Amino acid sequence: MSIAKVNTRAKWTALNPVLLSGETGIETDTKAKKNGDGKTPWNQLPYNGATGYWGDFADSSNQTAVANTPTAVLFRVDDLRNRGVRNVSNSRITVDYPGIYSFTFVLQFSNDDTVIHDINVWLRLNDSGSSGDLSSTGTKISVIESHGGVPGNNVAALNHAMRLSAGDYVELIWATSHADAYLQASAAITSPYTRPATPSAHCSVVQIASA
Repeated sequence: MSIAKVNTRAKWTALNPVLLSGETGIETDTKAKKNGDGKTPWNQLPYNGATGYWGDFADSSNQTAVANTPTAVLFRVDDLRNRGVRNVSNSRITVDYPGIYSFTFVLQFSNDDTVIHDINVWLRLNDSGSSGDLSSTGTKISVIESHGGVPGNNVAALNHAMRLSAGDYVELIWATSHADAYLQASAAITSPYTRPATPSAHCSVVQIASA
């Protein structure tokens, strides 16, 4: 029966040992693991799958913004079972451990105006300004106009996977062409049928691989 060897990521990298075939090395600070093959140095070995970090966040209030002004989407409701992923300052989805993470966002847009308005959304990494904007993450949504006195509604879903270091954070940014187009939350109802509340924004994060 083999006993796993343990060390920090920095020390494993510096020592770069060759683990015996079937021997396991564990990083004490990231919980990531590697299995040896008796010939490949540590730094060239792949990590074993994912260590199961995840987070789930939502917002139960309407969110508005000044027209043509990039604004961070807020997530003010956290799942208390989150592990290794947390929300800082209501918008910064932060990972505590390195890895490859999949982010899925669902947004409920509403438009009170009688003409269509556009909303753009994109991801921003580790920065409160445009220098942190991530290329190829933008999406444009045309929110339909109100009709018969009922606001127009559109749902947008976005998914991106990215390699992150410990402490990295991701923000979802939105910019509306008109203040009448906004993020809408809906309360639960019991009539004419029972339906749970609909958040204005929802974010699920799952670590899909160690890195």
